[in-house]
Amino acid sequence: MDPIDARGCLTDGGLDTLSRAPVGKAPAELAAHLAGCPKCQERMLLAGSPRGPRKTPPPPWRVWIVVGAALFLLISVLLTLRRLV
Repeated sequence: MDPIDARGCLTDGGLDTLSRAPVGKAPAELAAHLAGCPKCQERMLLAGSPRGPRKTPPPPWRVWIVVGAALFLLISVLLTLRRLV
């Protein structure tokens, strides 16, 4: 089976061969193609990621709620310690 398809990109088998090769021991033809092909680089990165593409960050309001809750907790602890001392 040819590791490069008719469009000139790596097949799934070619990507698998590259990912299983020890560092520095990948077939030169496949490594050279991967170095110059953005489509194959993206496929390789996504194939190597167990979670797939990155998730979007949480909305800002959720971050502010967590920060506010943490500050409230910190102030509550400090006021409680002040009363105990």
